[in-house]
Amino acid sequence: MYSIDPGSALPVYEQLKRQIRLHIAAGRLSVGEKLPSIREMATALTVNPNTVSKAYGQLEYEGFVTSRAGSGVFVSAGRRAVDGERAVLLGEFTTDYVDRAVELGCTPEEVLDSIAAALGSPAEELQTSSSSRAMSGSAVKRQ
Repeated sequence: MYSIDPGSALPVYEQLKRQIRLHIAAGRLSVGEKLPSIREMATALTVNPNTVSKAYGQLEYEGFVTSRAGSGVFVSAGRRAVDGERAVLLGEFTTDYVDRAVELGCTPEEVLDSIAAALGSPAEELQTSSSSRAMSGSAVKRQ
């Protein structure tokens, strides 16, 4: 369910946090569900238990999980937090993708074509849809 990429520039505890947040936002982990113990998670990922503890601690501070002494760590994020988290994660994933595409020397058109291909839609359709959403959003802001 969880994995660590040792070649990633992202610290291990951040990778774990991101994966747990993703599972919560995608509905794979629901409110009240127990996460693996620190020891179990550390063993499964072959990382130091302090790393897992740091990830869990930050998730608790951010309101995604609750620690219950003697019982474990449980998902506590409600629907509103999950919806907000989905938007945050999508933004992070998009930024990562765009950064890598820029490193490759891709043009904005190539990036849009790539996204369109992945979604199975022509790039023009995405641009038209995006433009109409942006215009309706700006009209709302002006009112």
